[in-house]
Amino acid sequence: MKKIFTIHYSLFTILCALALTSCRPTSEELLSYGHNDQQAFMAAGVSFAEEFKTFWYAMNENYGIWDYEAQCGVDWDAVYDTYLPQFEALDDRQEPVTDDELWTLYSQFVDSLHDGHMAIVIKNLHTNKYITLTPGMSRMMRERPDTYRNEETPTSLDEYLLPEMDARYRVKDFDGVGAATAIYDIIDSTAEQIIQAVDVYLAKIEAAGGPNETNDKIVEDVKELREFAVNVIVQLSTFPQWILEENLPNLALDYNRTIQNYMLVGEQIGVSLHPVDLTMANDLLGYIHYALFEGNIVYLRLGGFGLSPHLNPAEQTKDSTSGYFAYQQAVQRVWHHWFDTIQSLHASGQLGGVLLDVRNNGGGRVTDYRFFLGALLPSGGWESHTLRIKNGTGRYDYGPLTPFIVSTYPDEHEVIDDRPIVILANSHSVSLSENSTWGVKSQPNGYFIGTRTYGGLSALNPSPENYSDTYSGAFGVEGVTPIYGYIPKYICLYGEDLHPVESIGFEPDIEKPFDLNLWNTSGRDNQLEFALDFIRTK
Repeated sequence: MKKIFTIHYSLFTILCALALTSCRPTSEELLSYGHNDQQAFMAAGVSFAEEFKTFWYAMNENYGIWDYEAQCGVDWDAVYDTYLPQFEALDDRQEPVTDDELWTLYSQFVDSLHDGHMAIVIKNLHTNKYITLTPGMSRMMRERPDTYRNEETPTSLDEYLLPEMDARYRVKDFDGVGAATAIYDIIDSTAEQIIQAVDVYLAKIEAAGGPNETNDKIVEDVKELREFAVNVIVQLSTFPQWILEENLPNLALDYNRTIQNYMLVGEQIGVSLHPVDLTMANDLLGYIHYALFEGNIVYLRLGGFGLSPHLNPAEQTKDSTSGYFAYQQAVQRVWHHWFDTIQSLHASGQLGGVLLDVRNNGGGRVTDYRFFLGALLPSGGWESHTLRIKNGTGRYDYGPLTPFIVSTYPDEHEVIDDRPIVILANSHSVSLSENSTWGVKSQPNGYFIGTRTYGGLSALNPSPENYSDTYSGAFGVEGVTPIYGYIPKYICLYGEDLHPVESIGFEPDIEKPFDLNLWNTSGRDNQLEFALDFIRTK
């Protein structure tokens, strides 16, 4: 349901003064469905009906946007009355409840909720497996499936680096680095060395008369190691990079576990098996690309928001021998290339404009704002939007409205207020990507080009364990309690009318759908080219 909810301060004052509760029995409401309250979750392991009731009460106490849901037509009390008999019927059944059945039943009401970040995990008491419900994703696939699928493949600048590209769009200067690329280099290089070393070793064995009782086991082990290396290379060369990037942490973990089992074999055939730094594999940044286009248009694209650990001295690794240290140095180089180019061009009056790209960026660390849009705005912070926190176990227990001040670049720098700032975003732009998009839209010289963003804006609780301080952020313990909820701590409100955009996202100033066919056939990006032309007209 796409309905803008206008929130006025007077309404919040009234809601905060009311101690509205559900119509459920008071005795059950005495439990606190927090992170560490195990008593509250004991009943959930007894029956499907008790599990549903535990989930219902946990959401009732902790979910922070019930007023918005009511405006969108969700009646949480009616959910209890409608679905409790259906879960009681599951307890009375003779045949086991399948995971698909349980997922389908919960989806009927969970998918009606509007928070874009939320994930609910429920244990099937018959199979002991967990099902996961993500209302934001379900809503996207219901309401915007074609757009979402059309935009799921991130583009690159590969074609724009070639001399054959039109001069109007060809990159004049480029610098980029990605954690995935660095990890692929390590894995691919090690796999190639394994294959070569194994082939040399086996050739020596054959030349010496073939395997025998002494070396049978090592021959078997090196053949297994070679097969592993071949499979790794096939995997890296077969799957698109964006798919590998999404699965990078698991890929790196599996790789490390495997080579750990073959360390002695590697020593015997003369190969150093290099593990992957899991800190780098779990890097939120993903990648950072800088480019300078014709007309002195300075471009920056982020795969995620994880710049802060690389640019804040206090967070940088001190181990200069690690691969992660080298990666951090590379990230710093690319960011400074972008920032310093803007500074010098603007100071000399030659800056054509700035193009930011957060397409397919799932968000990340809020502290990155100062190194992104905040690097173009005045120092001292900028009031982006308004926050409202859940502040109690009552359904409408809210704290006061609070201005959200994002940090901007603290050191003296050029402020870009006289040249166009354009941001590219799409249906895969989530969370901080969307707040950055809002930030650009809010500037007098800012423009958003692309397609409507995802609609996952509510802020998350960085430390769900601190439930007693926040009354929100998470309930249950993932993989331990029969139910677990990852839910918003704050709701973000935008504009003078203080409206949320959960499940809606931000509309572009200029809508420009992505031409997938053009990309697939030529490697050209119609949204990028349109934005470059747009900046040149300003």
